Parts: sequence; C-alpha cells; structure tokens
Amino acid sequence: MTKLWLGTTDRYARLRQIENLDLETQFREITGLFYADFQSVMMPQSFNGFLMTFASPRISRILINTGEIEHRVAKRVVDTMLLSSAVMAHGLNAEPGRGAARRVNAMHKNYDIHEDDFVAVGCDEIVNSLDLAGRYGWRPVTEKEREAVRLYYTQQSRAFGSRKPLPDTVAGVQKFWSDYLDKEAAFEPQNRRLTDAVIKWYEGLVPKPLRRLFITILLADADPRVIRACGLRVPPRIFKSLAGMLMRRMGQKDPIPDNAPNRMQALVASVYPNGWEVNELGSHIQAKS
Repeated sequence: MTKLWLGTTDRYARLRQIENLDLETQFREITGLFYADFQSVMMPQSFNGFLMTFASPRISRILINTGEIEHRVAKRVVDTMLLSSAVMAHGLNAEPGRGAARRVNAMHKNYDIHEDDFVAVGCDEIVNSLDLAGRYGWRPVTEKEREAVRLYYTQQSRAFGSRKPLPDTVAGVQKFWSDYLDKEAAFEPQNRRLTDAVIKWYEGLVPKPLRRLFITILLADADPRVIRACGLRVPPRIFKSLAGMLMRRMGQKDPIPDNAPNRMQALVASVYPNGWEVNELGSHIQAKS
C-alpha cells in the first residue's frame, strides 16, 4: 500500500499545509496537523495529563468523589479522548464538536472548580505536547505550530468552562504551569488511589512481560513534582535514559500516513461496541456534596 499524506506521497505534506494556513483563524486546523505529524510520540500525553490532575489535591478530591476513575476508568479514558477529538476535528461551530464542548461544560458545572485549576490543565496540554514533539519528534516543531497549539487550548479551555484565559505566550504558559506545580502539587492518599487505577488500566494495554517497562517509559516523561505528589517514586536516571531512547525510536515512525490503520478504533469499540453518541459520553451524575 502506498503511503499517503494529504493525498500525496510527500511526507512533509502536512507541514507544507501548515505553512499555508492562517495562524489567527486556522489554529485548530494547524494543531490537528501538528498532532497528526507527531502522533507516535504523543503516547505519554494523556497519561501525564491524568497524573497532573491527580497531583493537585484540590482536583483529586473532586475526582475521587465522582468514582469515575476508580470504577469506570476505561470509559473515562475513552470518553476524554472522544470528546477532545470531536472538538479538535470539527471545532466549536459545527457538530459534533459543539455538542462535545457543551457536554464537557455541563459536567464541569457540577463541581466547584478553582479557576487556576482550569488554566493549569489547559497549560499542561500545551507544555506536554510541545515538549514531547520537541524532544522526540522526527522534525523540528515550528514557531507557528507552537503558537497554534497555545491558541487552540486557550479556546478549548474557555469552551470547557474556564473563567480565566490562559497566558498569552508559550513562555507564559510554561511559567504558569511550573509555578502551579510548585504551589499546588502535594501528596494526599486519594492521589495514589486514582494513580493506581489509571496505571492498572494502562498496563492492560500491553502484554504482561512489558508492563513494568511500559509504565516506566510513561513515568519518565512526567514531571518529578507530579510523580511524587501521586505517591510514586521518580524513575532512576538510567530508566529515564532508556525511556528517552525508546521514545526517540518511536518518533522515527512518524509521520504516520493518513491511510494507516486507526489504532484507536479497537480501544473505542471495547467500550462502545455498538457505536457512540456525544450525549452518552462523560458522567451524568451530580457531584457529591
């Protein structure tokens, strides 16, 4: 099968398309192409994102009370992926993207979420994505891509319920995120309970002999402040070096062609064998008082 990128055999086709798009009005499209070009090295992104929320007791107290992570972790992971993907693919002015943003916003309204927590989660998406692509990617990340990712998550954060905008530069995003971890990351028992539930689910994605190595690779890219706040040990430097070598090797698989098999279909089907609708996604419960 001939490998195709945007209908051509040019592996730089997505980058060339990015160069032709307008940053101010088409940052969503640029961000989608960015993720498509670096998808092999984005494996730790969602894992890191979960751990970051568990590391902040103000967030983990809410998450533990919902029971979603401990009792329905597969649905929670898949739903998060589907809702985010719908907004990324279709935007906020067309379905199902608009409906997905409404669904997330409706869930968030059930809880008293601190405005800095909203901002920190949005910043975490930006910091992790750009860091993974920058360290392990098959080509350099452009400044246009970096700014597009910032603009996209700024818009998504507000659409998902944030009352406060993200910082207006990538450097500002990185500073807010780091300062937030310095101030808010702290161990509480529920942090470890949530972390254990997510680790157990991720372990099930690979054969048993590879599970310890797989989790070590994922943890190697998490911030040490997050790891400690989740009640885990920071991996030794030798394991971080091994993980980095393996991640760079994975990055050599990129750019994945558009006509490659969709690795997410089986995961989605395991939770929704008969298909899914946006209104089915997420939790439909009231927060505990």
